[in-house]
Amino acid sequence: MFCPSSADWGNIADWVSGLGALGAVIVALWIAGSERRSAALLREIEANEVYEQRAQVIAEAIRLVADIEAKARSFTQLAALGGGHGDSKKHEIMAEIAGIRSQLQALQQFPIKDPRVFSEIGRMVHDSRSEHGAALQSTSHFGLTMRQLAEDMATRREAISNI
Repeated sequence: MFCPSSADWGNIADWVSGLGALGAVIVALWIAGSERRSAALLREIEANEVYEQRAQVIAEAIRLVADIEAKARSFTQLAALGGGHGDSKKHEIMAEIAGIRSQLQALQQFPIKDPRVFSEIGRMVHDSRSEHGAALQSTSHFGLTMRQLAEDMATRREAISNI
């Protein structure tokens, strides 16, 4: 029978061992809690890195499609002002757009988990392709082709901005 006024409370070794066991339980619970917090923090950091990577891919896609749009609009404006009649300017514009398009294709290979981003970049690549021999078209027809390209790129830029 346990009675606080009884004289047999055990020896000091029993008390030290009991307090040590209690301390071990407290430390074990504290370690488990800190590991859980550390794991949650690591998951949050990983999620932030994935989000940042996705945002960087989207920003680069927007930059590239805006560059295609600007190139196309520049020729449209040049043609509207009566310039651009030489084939060299058309070939130059087509080469610049092809270079930017290849950057879009490379960006599509970047490892990211959001399929919406990849599909939108794929649409950008598809919509930025040119007809074979487009630079051989008349200046007015090529200007219309470039205007349509600029409009398509503006649409794609808006679409990826909303993802």
